[in-house]
Amino acid sequence: MDPAGDEDDKALPPERLAQLDQLRFEGVSIGSEPVWQDRVREIFRQLDPEIASEVADRLVDALGEELVDFGVFSERYGLTAAEELLVRAVADGLSVPEHAEKRGISVNTARVHMQRVLEKTGARRQTDLVRMLFRR
Repeated sequence: MDPAGDEDDKALPPERLAQLDQLRFEGVSIGSEPVWQDRVREIFRQLDPEIASEVADRLVDALGEELVDFGVFSERYGLTAAEELLVRAVADGLSVPEHAEKRGISVNTARVHMQRVLEKTGARRQTDLVRMLFRR
């Protein structure tokens, strides 16, 4: 058992840790990867609580208005898991062909996914889709 495991609450409050879990690396949230989540918490446990709080504040502020709840967006428009991955990639600045290459699927398949996303969301083009994502 990790003796420092109970120190999470001392370094940062649970709501701040939950916000840090939303940080993304290569399109994947830290909170969805237990190894990353554990590592981030370990790093914060090593910091002085005052410094940990300041660093967390800056990271969360950096997320700012760009934070998108892709799960809610996908549910709202009935997107499949593959379509949601494409939406995440486009929001991160990838083109459809770049997404296809990264995921190991054909460009044609990715284009079909994009067409379905546009149909389901009512967006006329990808730029409209990105605007919808970041609209509050």
